[in-house]
Amino acid sequence: MTSLDIADVPQHFSIVGLTLNAQERAVMQTSLQVKAEAEKLSYLSFWGKILGIQKDYMIAQASGGNLFARKFYYSLDLTNWLQLPEVTPEDMHIIDQINKKFTGDPAFEYSLGKRRKQKGQSVNEEKRLSGIIQLINYDVQVVPRGAYYRDGSLTLQLNPMFGGLQQAELGELNSYCHFREGFNINKKTVLERASNFDETIDIFDAISTDEPRGVWTIQSERGGSVSLIRSLLWPGYVFYHTPTPAKWGGMYYGWGLKNHNIGFML
Repeated sequence: MTSLDIADVPQHFSIVGLTLNAQERAVMQTSLQVKAEAEKLSYLSFWGKILGIQKDYMIAQASGGNLFARKFYYSLDLTNWLQLPEVTPEDMHIIDQINKKFTGDPAFEYSLGKRRKQKGQSVNEEKRLSGIIQLINYDVQVVPRGAYYRDGSLTLQLNPMFGGLQQAELGELNSYCHFREGFNINKKTVLERASNFDETIDIFDAISTDEPRGVWTIQSERGGSVSLIRSLLWPGYVFYHTPTPAKWGGMYYGWGLKNHNIGFML
């Protein structure tokens, strides 16, 4: 999982103009620990910040044995964390058609019909927030190649042997993968499987195959000691990786709006 230590935010993400101030970091480090203990969560980490017109949403993610069975929480005051609701396919259909900034009011109602609250055509902002997080995770959440593997029972595990990408791999998009389910080895061509393919660690889709080409940017900073990847599909998503020490993490910081014009930009 592309978890993130809040303490790493100013060090790595400020390079691209995204950061949290000292008060935000200090308060959330404490409140997230309190929330994890109260809910008996084995793991709770900062996910990102979705901007709103009135107020901003801080987002945290919790996971257990199944790294894809995650819960998400939001806070409007840095202290109190509320669990986001599940969304249905019908909700997602509506959410995918909304292209407006968040208001900062979880109860705000979005409607696709001519009349507000038309049956089956409305969703509140809390559900929209939950749906947008799912879309961002599926489209752009990233991990380095080799950071995870599947054991004999096909359970996803953090790779204890992963010591970070090699220097030559650090600036290559094919060294980074989507952290999501659904990888199908049968989609790999014979040539791809014959070229540096390892079934034990090649368990995710490489982001280098995403369309349109150019949807990702990658840059090296601090003398090549850190790699930064940014998504143009979801402006505001940034991922970093340092090989020494081997650390990585992703953060979303933006309006929660997908760039539907990406095909015309590239």
